Amino acid sequence: MKILDATCGFKGIWFQKNHPFVTFMDKRNGKYYFITPSGKKKCTKVNPDIVSEWKDAPFPDNYFDMVIFDPPHIIRGEKTTGKLILDYGKLNCKTWEQELKVGIKKLFKILKPEGTFILKWNECNKPINKIIKLFPYQPLFGTRTGLNNKNIWLVFLKYDVNDKLDNWEIERNRKQELFTGGY
Repeated sequence: MKILDATCGFKGIWFQKNHPFVTFMDKRNGKYYFITPSGKKKCTKVNPDIVSEWKDAPFPDNYFDMVIFDPPHIIRGEKTTGKLILDYGKLNCKTWEQELKVGIKKLFKILKPEGTFILKWNECNKPINKIIKLFPYQPLFGTRTGLNNKNIWLVFLKYDVNDKLDNWEIERNRKQELFTGGY
């Protein structure tokens, strides 16, 4: 099993921060300092296995079984800073949509057929319906979490529409027969 966390940052979503199946990637590497509102100096450490931006991921097509994508969801101008931006990064207010679209396309390209794609998004600046439109597939399922249910986790499945839908219909009918005794 090969898993890519395409935007690992400080690996905040991970319980197993060094799992051997996971390749951690981020465009940043280092320690980032910030001052809290109470005046304390804090540090965020970003230490990926691979230093690369998601849209330039240096992997062959159809390589990963699973891709986790927790892109920056703060959309601001060039000079904006703050703890959340240091922790998670930001998207440019003029190019955010194109950045995400190019990145999503690249990440699906390196995901194997029938691979799983997990998206985490926060609606602080853009609603999830605008983000889903950038994906080549509709999500299978998801849930909302966090303060005010602004964090959204969605699961997508990569498949070839032309090859798989007929097989899925056959499999669905087979399962239905199993559960109904053929009636």
